[in-house]
Amino acid sequence: MSLSYAELFKFASTGEYDAAAAEMAANLPMLWANEYQAMCAHVPNLLQFDVEGFEHVFDFTSDTAADTNPRAPEDRLVGVFGRSRAPVALREASRMRGFLGGGLAMEDGSRMDKGHFIGHALGGGTEVNLFPQRPELNRGWSDPGKVFRRMERFAAVTPGTFVFACPIYVDTSWQPVALEYGLLMPDLNVWVERFAN
Repeated sequence: MSLSYAELFKFASTGEYDAAAAEMAANLPMLWANEYQAMCAHVPNLLQFDVEGFEHVFDFTSDTAADTNPRAPEDRLVGVFGRSRAPVALREASRMRGFLGGGLAMEDGSRMDKGHFIGHALGGGTEVNLFPQRPELNRGWSDPGKVFRRMERFAAVTPGTFVFACPIYVDTSWQPVALEYGLLMPDLNVWVERFAN
């Protein structure tokens, strides 16, 4: 799945940030759902729900396909969006420790980080907001990682920034191979980057 956000962002020339953010919030779920369904070999069970102020579009396929389709994908996030804000609670260290059992091993023997689609510093939570993320991206150790961290920092120090994340999958696992990450900037330009994971 690789999205072209150009059509969706035409409205951003209206000159009103809140209106542009609301328009994006109204259109992103359908855009993601259509693209996700087109790339799936299964019939997804898409749900949309709010967690701590961020809207999540989630494929809860195990609820409908586990008994009838053993090759159904793992439950996984399709996309998440919302407005950045200060965290509402401390990071839940005990829950984070249990996630991935301390980290997911990669082929080269290294381990994946416990990444957040929407960073904790932006108000993002845990649970469906977590995913196996390459450390060099999550920690800013690579050139793309530095860009990713710069985007997160901007949203964190600019509360109310409209931020979104869309994972890209190529198989049935819940680990994305890439992440499309975007911000609606104050000048109403949309900054979107695609990061390999």
